Amino acid sequence: MTELVAEFALVVEGRELGGDVSRGASAARVYKQLTKQRSANATSGVLFGAEGAQQRHDGKWWQSESDTWDLLARLYEQRQQRRDVAMDDNMDASTDDDATLSDFVRAQDLLERDGQLAEYVEVRRWLEDTAREFQPVETRKGYLFYTRRSIRTQDTADSNAMSDTTQLVTDIDPDASSRQRRDIAIEDHEYTTSLLRTLFEYVRRGRMSDAMALCVESDEPWRAASMKGGLFWRDPQLEDAESTDRVGGNINRNLWKHACAALAHDTGNDSYERALYAALSGRVDEVLTVCVTWNDFVWAHVNAVIEMRMDHGLRGACVYEQAPATSFAHVQSRRTCATDMAQVFDIVESLDGCVQNEARDPLRRLQRALATNTFAEYVEEFAQALSPETDVRMVRVVAHASLCVRQSGAELPEPAVSAVLEAYVDRLARDHDELVAAYVAQMPTERQTHVYAQFVQMLNVSRDHRMQLLQRAERHGLDTHAVCRAATLAGVQPDDLLDSSDPSDSSDPSDQFELSEPSEPITDTEQRQVRALEWTTSSSHLYPYALAQVCTLSRHFLLRGRTNAATVLLNSLPADFVQPEWITESTPLFREYMHILSLCDALAFYASWAETVCRQPTDKLQSFEHKHRTIDATVRMEQLLRRVLDVDWLGTHVQDGEDCTELQKLRLLYVPEVVFRLHGVLYETRDFVPQNLARSLELAQMVAGDGLGIYRELAQKSPMHPNGRLVAFMALMRKSAFELLRVQESASDNRVAPV
Repeated sequence: MTELVAEFALVVEGRELGGDVSRGASAARVYKQLTKQRSANATSGVLFGAEGAQQRHDGKWWQSESDTWDLLARLYEQRQQRRDVAMDDNMDASTDDDATLSDFVRAQDLLERDGQLAEYVEVRRWLEDTAREFQPVETRKGYLFYTRRSIRTQDTADSNAMSDTTQLVTDIDPDASSRQRRDIAIEDHEYTTSLLRTLFEYVRRGRMSDAMALCVESDEPWRAASMKGGLFWRDPQLEDAESTDRVGGNINRNLWKHACAALAHDTGNDSYERALYAALSGRVDEVLTVCVTWNDFVWAHVNAVIEMRMDHGLRGACVYEQAPATSFAHVQSRRTCATDMAQVFDIVESLDGCVQNEARDPLRRLQRALATNTFAEYVEEFAQALSPETDVRMVRVVAHASLCVRQSGAELPEPAVSAVLEAYVDRLARDHDELVAAYVAQMPTERQTHVYAQFVQMLNVSRDHRMQLLQRAERHGLDTHAVCRAATLAGVQPDDLLDSSDPSDSSDPSDQFELSEPSEPITDTEQRQVRALEWTTSSSHLYPYALAQVCTLSRHFLLRGRTNAATVLLNSLPADFVQPEWITESTPLFREYMHILSLCDALAFYASWAETVCRQPTDKLQSFEHKHRTIDATVRMEQLLRRVLDVDWLGTHVQDGEDCTELQKLRLLYVPEVVFRLHGVLYETRDFVPQNLARSLELAQMVAGDGLGIYRELAQKSPMHPNGRLVAFMALMRKSAFELLRVQESASDNRVAPV
């Protein structure tokens, strides 16, 4: 199945057709060959048991699908040709009333003018070509060989033998049995029965020349003559000199059809002989008695419709006077003949048993839609009935059939076609994501971006593989920039982006806010959101859009305390992400990005600093090294934290537009946190850097200053801090002050020398 899916995609891309897929019939023929080969492979070396049954079932499916592609190619090529020629405007005048033309020319003209009748003839040819295989009777020389031998031996045979042959005919001619009301030899009877069945099967398959040749080779030429009466009359004097050079056909074809109908009506004839002449005359009564499959029943009715419409179309002026056929009134068909293709299928579907079950087969329903030229309605019904349980094979068939029909110039409902293609794309995405772009490119332009973006943003594959998918999309003419923007937007803003417990859902931050540890792994959802930015960072042209989405997603993470996820996001960006013009212009969005980056850098380094400070040395050498590492880490930590505060982190110069509220909440959450951590860094390193103790106390001046307005965030109340955080900050200042007094007193005591 995998190889077939890829081969079908090559046809859609045009590579199997040399790039020419202007006509859907060409693609359908390729599909026919591909599925026909599948059928041959499935039925070769068939196994026994359940596995063998599955093989046969698969082979039947592939053969039926191949037949479907054959029907589509035949009909839509014919319909395309009629549209190309513009028959209604360019056809010559009708020949209906031209009495100087032969029946053959008039019949050809009728088929050229009546496109529907021409389609019916093509459907009949298809039914003949796709009929099940049968074993023809062998050729036997010598007419009624055993009957002839029995007649010759009657005078010399004993009494018992005489008793066996007294019921045999005494003459050897085709009418002897019916004239004398006697039988022929049983061996001849069996052969004649097999011969008549073979003749019918040949006619059923459109192999009239084979049927007549069999009659001649079996020394029964009159049967060939009786079947040949259906040929339309031709005369070189009434036709173009190049078309024919001699008179041929049957000038009294209508009379011949009535004679055939009489033979079919005669219950004394063999059932296959009756079916044979019924088929030739366009009757259905006797043909249906020997039909077995859905294909047989449809052929019988289509054949009758064609003969009826041909008779009606050829009725009128004629160069000769037709022989009367009033004596055949008693052989009229008992059944009401269908008048169009839709009635044919309605009749067949109303039958009981296996035929009705076969008519319900999905491929048979599709074949009906193609034959009745109702494929547009079929696609709409199929699209409405789509579900996860729909057979993937039918989704593939209908999707490609829709493309073929549309390429042939026929109009189809685009929403329905798009729905079928989307269903097929959904199935391709599981195992053949490299083929999706070819099918999305067949959708309306307004759907291409949405469908392909939905497809790519759900893929959990490597970045290189994602870039390959973008290259395929570009090769098929998709707007890759629009796809990347849509994929990123869908990825970073899923339906559950905001939930009821989200701090951004209320005017105050959530009372469940808690900062994550930098080393804590991010969730699968967060990973998917982070990777969604890969689409818009695939091209520098998309960096401005990516910047907006980076800020949006970072705010989403930070509002939940997921600083680790925000750090992973920022670290995933390309090295050249920041553009020179952004630095020059310094827009509020870029300043927000830089502020978030500075916060994440500081919080990420805080864990490393804390680990360095807490590490306990075991000897003097390690103590010396530990002190210097701690001092260096502290200097760096202080710089990072002060950088956050000194730039008025997410202050009014950054807050802009509808995101202002979120930025205010972030400032309320993180500015106090940075202040407290900065105090902790300075206070906890007072033994390594003594002046840090006094500097921790100086934070009061920075907080109280109007320039940064940090006191406002500390004083603001929230569900998590009903009294604000200013009281907690003052407690830290008191702690630093007491410690500073203690240190000063201790130093003063140490300076007093003993007497």
